[in-house]
Amino acid sequence: MALFLALLPALVMITLVIITRKVLISLGIGVILAAFIHSDFNVIESFIYIWENFFSIITDIYWYLPILGFVVVIGGITSVIALSGGVKAFASWAVAKVKNPVAAQLLTWVLGIIIMIDDYFNALVIGEVSKPITDEYKVSRAKLAYLIDSTSAPVVIMMPISTWGAYIIGLLGALFIEAGYDVRSGLAGFVAAVPYQFYPMTTLIMVFLVIKFGIKFGPMKSYEEAAEQGNDISMMDMEEVVEHSEGKKATHWTLIAPVLLLVFMTFFMMLVSAEFKFNAIMDQEITIPLFVGGISAFILAIIQALSDRSIATSHLFKSAGLGMLEMLKSAVVILILAWMVSNAIQDLGTGDLIAEIVADSSIQASLMPLILFLIAGAMAFATGTSWGSFGILLPIAIPIAMRTDPTFMPAIIAAVLGGAVFGDHSSPVSDTTVLSATGARSKLHAHFISQLPYALVAALIASLAYLMYGLTHMVWVGYLVMALLLFLFVRFWKVLFLKKQ
Repeated sequence: MALFLALLPALVMITLVIITRKVLISLGIGVILAAFIHSDFNVIESFIYIWENFFSIITDIYWYLPILGFVVVIGGITSVIALSGGVKAFASWAVAKVKNPVAAQLLTWVLGIIIMIDDYFNALVIGEVSKPITDEYKVSRAKLAYLIDSTSAPVVIMMPISTWGAYIIGLLGALFIEAGYDVRSGLAGFVAAVPYQFYPMTTLIMVFLVIKFGIKFGPMKSYEEAAEQGNDISMMDMEEVVEHSEGKKATHWTLIAPVLLLVFMTFFMMLVSAEFKFNAIMDQEITIPLFVGGISAFILAIIQALSDRSIATSHLFKSAGLGMLEMLKSAVVILILAWMVSNAIQDLGTGDLIAEIVADSSIQASLMPLILFLIAGAMAFATGTSWGSFGILLPIAIPIAMRTDPTFMPAIIAAVLGGAVFGDHSSPVSDTTVLSATGARSKLHAHFISQLPYALVAALIASLAYLMYGLTHMVWVGYLVMALLLFLFVRFWKVLFLKKQ
């Protein structure tokens, strides 16, 4: 019963998101239900808990507030660049080089792989660059959000030179010492797990195949067809605010220059935090540098707009204010509620209860990669946090590997990491899901329900790859299973999906 109650807020909330498509109401109910369970259904204590949860977020100047500030600033940057005519100018310039919708989507895919420092950074920056191009070729915002989300965490989870890599390497190093696993250092353990990252690999390959062969099914099919007819129903409502253009002097650099400055200033501020030690740059938090980079880009966008005499100063600042206000009313509110739900579910001990079941089980070693992949996925999906799932499951998974078969250690680590990524980027309460939708300016429920079927297919393929690897102890067998299933997915997708709709 304890596990059921701990999971109940997540189950209710996710069900409501799917059924009602009212994200704010669903998240709000999830927060209230989790608070009531946490406070043993004491009304006064529940509302005190909700206030304390909210207050801890809006006063956290090192993590939550810089992210919220950056999201608001992005709204201002987008509005100013759009008013300046930079969005249209960039789209015209890019379309001359990107000749079709497939190339437009492939550009997003490539950028997602190249920009692998951080998933937040990836989602918001790539969204700004890709939107004008994908809009020109009538790619739905839901599809763009899927491309962004599926090339953010799945990329950074395999890169030691990333904010995720730095966190995981530090965590693994301490756990290896504690478990007496002296075969690997934290870095070596992270790198050794990469060849077993079946889910991230499957996801990245699948995104390419979906783009190349125009695979669309489930809700994504409806969103894509609507966008192709000029009515993108997955687009965030705030787009109505920022599309007006007054500028006469804009070029493609009107958009590119602020984005480049954002990237440069973010890296520079991380370097400052690392005291200009390049080997320590990935140990730094990216939140404050990201906010500073956003402010710098916003100032440059304002300066560019002011240099164009055809833009009224009053209109410029009104547009910037409206863009930030709309982002505040939409993405920021959703992010705060998502964080509140995630914090409450973690306070209920949901992850710990699931982890205890794993620790107490007597599952044979060959099935552990598969089991841990599924459990990590379920945990991250319910709690909305991959990092929390790493922190809970890795301290359990590593001793299990030591007690059963240490040769499975890289695969077990990869299964936990990949499973948590699957759950995290499929969950409507995950901040990466929210930020991917924000970066694409897609409605959150549209992104969630349209991406989920694709993520489930990738997870099924990864699960079978882990099963066959565990039974054979040969990683190439896992690759063979992945390749075969991806081939079948492409070959038969019309038969499997289109005829049913």
